[in-house]
Amino acid sequence: MKKIVIFLLSIFLLNGCAAMFNGTTQQVAIRSHNPKAKIYVNDMYLGQGDVVTSFKKKNAYTIRVEQEGCNAITIPVSKSFDPTTLLGTFIDLGIVSIFVVDGIGTGAWQQFDQTSYVLDAKCPA
Repeated sequence: MKKIVIFLLSIFLLNGCAAMFNGTTQQVAIRSHNPKAKIYVNDMYLGQGDVVTSFKKKNAYTIRVEQEGCNAITIPVSKSFDPTTLLGTFIDLGIVSIFVVDGIGTGAWQQFDQTSYVLDAKCPA
């Protein structure tokens, strides 16, 4: 019985509310009007035209779109506070669930402001 109680407590303490309800990653779609435009995230090539990828909430990202004969465009991906994180105050007053798990451990206390982008390189007229 003692092992079951310890196991259940560890599940609650090792998962913050934002991580439990909204996960530690978000799926992001990036699209260009030109199907031959090259799409990069953090300087890593992902594909041409349309891509779908998963962003870890803990990391920072930039998206770059390049097209032959055009100037590349680069934008940072913005994040904001995920209010679901505040539910951790009911578990352990937020000491472990918010600061340690959702904040430092997983970054789940943030969420990406956009999950869909349409970007085109700047081409001369």
